[in-house]
Amino acid sequence: MPIVIMIDMETKSRVDLKACGADRYAADPSTDILCCSFINKDNGQAWLWFPTDKPPAELVLALKLADEYEAHNARFDQLIYEYIAVGDYGFPAIPAHKWVCTSAQCRVNALPSGLDAATRASNAKHKKDHSGSALIRRMCIPNKKTGEFETSAALLGKMGKYCMQDSRATISMTNGLRPLSEKDKIDWQINERINDKGVKIDRELAELAQEYAADEKAELGKRLSVLTNGLITAVTQTSRLRDHLIKEFAANLQLLTCMTKPPVEGEPVKYTLDKAARSQLLDCDWLDPHWREVIDLIDQGGKSSVAKFTRMLNMADPDTDRVHGAFIFAGAGQTQRYSSKGLQVHNLKRECFNAKETEQLKWAMRDGQDIPTPVMDTLAKLLRPAIIPEAGHKFVVGDWSAIEARMLPWLADTDQSKAVLGVFREGRDIYMETATAMRLHDRQIGKVAVLSLGFGGSVGAFQAMAKNYGVLITDSAAQSVVDKWRKANKWAPKFWGQLEEAAVKAVRAPETVYTAGRIRYIYIPTVLGGTLMCLMPNDTVIQYPYAKIEKGGVTCMKASVQPKADSEDEWPRMRLWGGFLAENVTQAASACLLREALLALVGDGFPVVAHVHDEVVLEAPDAEAEEMAVDLQQYMEYTPDWAAGLSLKAEPAIKSPVAETRQD
Repeated sequence: MPIVIMIDMETKSRVDLKACGADRYAADPSTDILCCSFINKDNGQAWLWFPTDKPPAELVLALKLADEYEAHNARFDQLIYEYIAVGDYGFPAIPAHKWVCTSAQCRVNALPSGLDAATRASNAKHKKDHSGSALIRRMCIPNKKTGEFETSAALLGKMGKYCMQDSRATISMTNGLRPLSEKDKIDWQINERINDKGVKIDRELAELAQEYAADEKAELGKRLSVLTNGLITAVTQTSRLRDHLIKEFAANLQLLTCMTKPPVEGEPVKYTLDKAARSQLLDCDWLDPHWREVIDLIDQGGKSSVAKFTRMLNMADPDTDRVHGAFIFAGAGQTQRYSSKGLQVHNLKRECFNAKETEQLKWAMRDGQDIPTPVMDTLAKLLRPAIIPEAGHKFVVGDWSAIEARMLPWLADTDQSKAVLGVFREGRDIYMETATAMRLHDRQIGKVAVLSLGFGGSVGAFQAMAKNYGVLITDSAAQSVVDKWRKANKWAPKFWGQLEEAAVKAVRAPETVYTAGRIRYIYIPTVLGGTLMCLMPNDTVIQYPYAKIEKGGVTCMKASVQPKADSEDEWPRMRLWGGFLAENVTQAASACLLREALLALVGDGFPVVAHVHDEVVLEAPDAEAEEMAVDLQQYMEYTPDWAAGLSLKAEPAIKSPVAETRQD
């Protein structure tokens, strides 16, 4: 059995961890360790260490002999250990490849990644101590009035107990979970090496955008004040506007419904003016033009995308302008797709300015000129261009073509779905072929149908996607398209039904494998109150914890919506219907391809600096960019043995910023 040391570190710093991220936090000179807990998971031996003490010889020996080192959100503890424990206090170095992240283990078990929520969701014997929040406010950040840290021995003693409790809670929680596989551990490590490289930002562009956003918010506030007679004076006053509109719309049920939150049994009706509610109101024909302008101004000022300029500036290394730690392994726990945090590159708008347009806007902003309105929309389209390669380098970006439209029929594995794969293999246009099969001969309709209807979606899904592509169609016409698509692709509804049937059978017959196409399900009653395991063709597992049969179907715990801490509320549940399962397995299998491509590319020394959904981004020296584009295509179009018959296509593009010369 490998020797595993569980590590938890409590720290203090003048840097805001949430705003700046773990990398900038750990590297800052003001950051120091308050205490550390170490537990040998093999024999239970524990050490609580404070910087006033010399590291015990017995602990140092245990750290030198251990095979693995676990921590919750291990990147943080690894950075603190390397920067401070080793550099300042003489602890032995730990090879990077020996760290294991228990937060990643939570995610592959479809649990929340935060320790508090994970211990509650897993019903662990030891829970995270909520009193730690008050300790952190007093000891880990400087006092707002004095600028000093609390240093009393009594509080430090409490912090030590809190630190040790976190370690015990983590061990208690992870003992009830499916362990990370060796492949999971390697893939997590690959993602961390990409995080180590980081991505460079255009600091000047981000600072200019930040200034323009602040000025525009002030102007929007002035306009709001005029429109509302001083009731609303800033774009942030959504609660005040919500309360006013509740009264204003009291006699208009349709408008009030747009603001109504989903009902909760036993609770009074609640209203919101969040992004979704504002969108519904702005789409409503009954909205008075006056209030339409007010809500639109609030909507412009509330664009979260623009706030990302501040986030990237906070997170960027001041010496290199690179942002580290942006990518999360298995961040979408239900499918184990990657996600991002901080910089949030997975959520950047695809609609953006090209390099020449970006440079022209930079020159305009340098000169203090007006930029196209709406200003916030213009700034949002500068987010992607604000991520740049180093001087003398270009981005080589590979993107799998229609990966989900290929993966779904491959997973279904029927004669008819194989015919769909033949369209891709022969290089024919899947969108036109789909339209022709529906006897519509409209490529755009075919494209919307392919992108929106594969996972059981109906009129609502079709219309939402149609809106993204500027397709205007009535609901009755959309219903006709849905019906025709399903008739022309009978393999898809059949696959949805097979997935749902296999899931139900698996839960009813524990530890028995049931198949649907290339997917397998097995129910393990001893993991997390009974977990439905879904096995991908390459044996990667995605999970549905606390699964059970309800009203003839399978439901499981929904980890993304959490009850309040210390409440007696049950965790919400979700139904595993066929379309949802089809979407999960398609995205999960696509994520498996990305993980294998990243493993091969990083392993062979390619400079991978980012991955966004189905894209891989290399930062290539100018002289090597064309050759790397050819190589990247070969890596991404390689079909692993487990995916035989799946036709892949990727045509990498070389992207470089224009020279900084004024464009008149």
